[in-house]
Amino acid sequence: MSEWFEVTEVATDVLAIAEPNHWEQVISYLIMGREAAVLLDTGMGIADIHELVGRLTDKPVTVVNSHYHWDHIGDNHRFEHIAIHTAEASLLELPPPEGMLLEAMRPENFWGPMPEGFNPTDYRVQPSKADRLLREGDVLGMGGRRLEVLHTPGHSQGSICLLSEDEGMLFTGDTVYAGPLYAHFEESDFQEYRETMERLSAMAGKLRLVLPSHNETPLDPHILVEMAEGFEQIAGGVAGWQRVQSQWGELRRYDFERFGVLLP
Repeated sequence: MSEWFEVTEVATDVLAIAEPNHWEQVISYLIMGREAAVLLDTGMGIADIHELVGRLTDKPVTVVNSHYHWDHIGDNHRFEHIAIHTAEASLLELPPPEGMLLEAMRPENFWGPMPEGFNPTDYRVQPSKADRLLREGDVLGMGGRRLEVLHTPGHSQGSICLLSEDEGMLFTGDTVYAGPLYAHFEESDFQEYRETMERLSAMAGKLRLVLPSHNETPLDPHILVEMAEGFEQIAGGVAGWQRVQSQWGELRRYDFERFGVLLP
């Protein structure tokens, strides 16, 4: 296995593929059924996740992107089949902002050794093209395992979660994770994010595992309730916040016990 990736079985035939040596702490997921597999996101493309996945399963693999941001589509171009929400399909075909990639490749952002042969000054994310467009309620069948697409906008317009209802598992992409939630991008929408969190929190009692795409995994489902309550406090003007400087300029940061929210 590549030393860049850390592979952990988080449920039966569900492998979390983390990239712990970069501050982004990205996590992709290989979800396997009897007949086929889904790779939820392809990480940053710093090391070859396609080669790794080929060692982990011999089943045909479809990439499903939780959304189009660069740190989740880095190795898309190595895969034949890619699915993404219809709202963001065209964005896969555009290169990410070069300034964002330069910022990400700063030496202090690496927390451990880089893969052999990797040069951060040459880092690029190659455009890719989806061959399946996803919408709310679509089902991904793999043989013995079923994933339902939930359209969960807020972080971005085409953000999705994948729900395995029978197994009580929710794969949340960047919609939910333990850390500062990014709701400050141009394509972010606080009100949509608030409605998304209200919807997800109502599901918490039927879930067993929440599987996010950054930081620690899995999370207990009650974090969905905590986040929904936090968004309500922000909307009601009763949540404390502080001004912070970032690469996106001055932001408001709201801090809660297990997460935060960044807003313009």
